Amino acid sequence: MELFNPQSGEWLLNKFETYKDLRTRTKAYYSEEFNVYVITRYSDVMYALSDHEIFSSGLGNLIVEDSRRFGQTLGASDNPTHDIFKNIVKNAYSKDNIQRVISIMSEKATELLTDKDEVNISDIINELSAWVVTEIINFPYNKTKIKDLIKYIQSHSDLAVKYNVDTVYSNVFRNFTNLITSPGIRPVAQGPGIYQDYITNNPNNIDAISLFVGPTLSGASSFTGALTFLTLDLYRENQLDAIINDRSLIPKAINESLRFHASTGRFSRTVTSEVELHGVKLKPGDRVALCLESANRDPDKFTDPDKFIIGRDTTGLAFGHGLHACIALAISKAAMNGYLNVLLDKMGKYKVLTENTDLEYLISASGNNDMISNLCIEKDNKISI
Repeated sequence: MELFNPQSGEWLLNKFETYKDLRTRTKAYYSEEFNVYVITRYSDVMYALSDHEIFSSGLGNLIVEDSRRFGQTLGASDNPTHDIFKNIVKNAYSKDNIQRVISIMSEKATELLTDKDEVNISDIINELSAWVVTEIINFPYNKTKIKDLIKYIQSHSDLAVKYNVDTVYSNVFRNFTNLITSPGIRPVAQGPGIYQDYITNNPNNIDAISLFVGPTLSGASSFTGALTFLTLDLYRENQLDAIINDRSLIPKAINESLRFHASTGRFSRTVTSEVELHGVKLKPGDRVALCLESANRDPDKFTDPDKFIIGRDTTGLAFGHGLHACIALAISKAAMNGYLNVLLDKMGKYKVLTENTDLEYLISASGNNDMISNLCIEKDNKISI
């Protein structure tokens, strides 16, 4: 029986129990379905993330890979290519631009949550994530149309999801990015963001369309997952009263939420030289699945790992570590903070209506990200604080 299947809704609902089993095994579990050794212990995952020479991203970082990505994206490249890509877009993730983007997102959240007693918060979060990515990229075109395109791609692109695919919008986006990255015909940037950085920080005009595609796919889904799990876990783990009474705890609650439920739960790496990991002697060419979400629940690292404890001294690996630590970590935390403050302002103490067993996952094409599509909440007793 296959014990690792991140493209199964049933597996995703029960994954933490499976990880408990896999962590205690003498040797790492090998998944024939995905051709990876599943690495589940914190120390092993941290070791692999810290050594990008032995555990290469150059042949991809997705569980289900496409060779067209190799060496062409931030996630699927080693140095020097990785740093070249990162340096092109780093200003888009500056403190000032993050503040601009989160201010816009908070305004949108206020609009969407005002005078609401009951909502499908998954839909609202999907909308907000699309707005965040729209503003981070900041194409000089109609923002609402770009947002709608990004929102649809999250749920229906063959590059984003495994089921209910509509390739039309993926092709629209590909053609769109091809146009704006072509010298001589692309429009002038109208503000800070990835589009402006692509023009100004790319003197050799490197073909790096992935700098737009990456945030649209993995970026949007990671934002969506992080906001959804924050909403879900604060309720399920009885933490709402604490943060309602003291909002200074929100940053600590966000850190714990990222440990407790990493929205990007898994990354892959390819081994470049002989090494032993979790009792398995790996050889060049072997692939490993680094399960951050399992590492974050490892009792050898975290006391009471299955408890949501605000103010832990240690944080998890929700956004990776080392060379490939996610460039969007700061904006993700800022987005979670802005969203949660608006949610509490408008909904107050809320209840989750969707039963745990009824949660529905959007199955990702990559096998990396986790998104819930049907999380519904209501004001507790219909009374806002």
